[in-house]
Amino acid sequence: MKLEYLDFKNTKIPLIFEENNDLPVIVLKLVFKNCGRSFDKIPGTARMFARILNEGVDDNFFKELELKAINLTSSSGFETLEINLTLLKEYKEFAFKSLANLLKQPRFDEKILQKNKFLALSELASKNSDFDYLAKNLLNSNIFDCEEFKSPNDGNEESIKQITLKDLKDFFNKHINLSNLIISLGGDFIKKDMQKLLELILSPLDKGEKIPDKKYDLTSHLKDVNLVRKESEQAYIYFASPFYGSIKDNDIYMAKISHFVLGQAGFGSRIMEEIRVKRGLAYSAYSMLDLNLSYNRIFGYLQTKNENAQEAKKIIKQVFDEFVNKGINEEELNQAKNFLLGSTPLRYESLSKRLNIAFYEFYQDLELGYYKNELKNIEKVNLNEINAYIKKHDEILKLSFASLKNEN
Repeated sequence: MKLEYLDFKNTKIPLIFEENNDLPVIVLKLVFKNCGRSFDKIPGTARMFARILNEGVDDNFFKELELKAINLTSSSGFETLEINLTLLKEYKEFAFKSLANLLKQPRFDEKILQKNKFLALSELASKNSDFDYLAKNLLNSNIFDCEEFKSPNDGNEESIKQITLKDLKDFFNKHINLSNLIISLGGDFIKKDMQKLLELILSPLDKGEKIPDKKYDLTSHLKDVNLVRKESEQAYIYFASPFYGSIKDNDIYMAKISHFVLGQAGFGSRIMEEIRVKRGLAYSAYSMLDLNLSYNRIFGYLQTKNENAQEAKKIIKQVFDEFVNKGINEEELNQAKNFLLGSTPLRYESLSKRLNIAFYEFYQDLELGYYKNELKNIEKVNLNEINAYIKKHDEILKLSFASLKNEN
């Protein structure tokens, strides 16, 4: 895996790549930073623009790609918008030219917009019966004191209806540019031969201005909010707490070990043991270390009977309290270390996985190869060190809950 910078239009564009001829395939990912929901002026604009890209340049665009087994998709999240292209190397000129045309002339057409607004509103209506979706949104909208979390990445009914072609064009002109772009490329190619093809897809884009990152903190007020749905046969419970750490901290590997024990280890975790194994309150229960460029938190979920909701939340608090105050034991530490070390080969077994890991290393401002080097620290850590680290992070005891349930 290598990192270079393409110098194009007086802009240095990071290119993460791996030449690999195991299969005659090329995979390309264009990621535009600071181009997701957190940068929408109108909630859902980034997601709607991704939908517009998925319309191609005309009615035959995707039909012609499918005939050559070329897959081109666009999507957006909270922080980024990305375009993914997968192709057989024999069609690389056609595929890259097609992507260049798409970036040159997105289908800004009123009929296309109205069709996608209808689809977005229809999906939103169907999600009104997705209790997991509703409970998760309820949590996010209450634990952050900012507008960006008040509606999901899709936007809401009101905001989707507001989006105009001008909004989409403005979004395109501001965010889809070279200054905010990261390129990930892998497969059966010779890098020097790809230079012209990469420049082909970059040529429609302006240099633009680099958009600064945003940072979010969880609210300082603990929340326990409920959404009552009479038709719900279960209680859907999401919870979160702040985590005052960063992916760039020298000791962040201890957070990964400790939270594996707390909630990420499946049947080996404390939460699963207390909630399911000992009490049978839920089929699944977990918590995870949720590290992002814009925010960090501990995030968890469980589903239980309506009448058991309060008891389940009480147990979660107890598990967290005992975890912070008493730490973990030697057996738990060894199990966590064995899993994290032993599962590493699986995380690097395919080209797409390796590219994805390398991308996130760069995206989080880490050196390529950081996660493999981190394994040395994981292997050496001892019980006293890990428990001192856990005790230091007592902010995770500030748990907030959001539940969807039928109170009756």
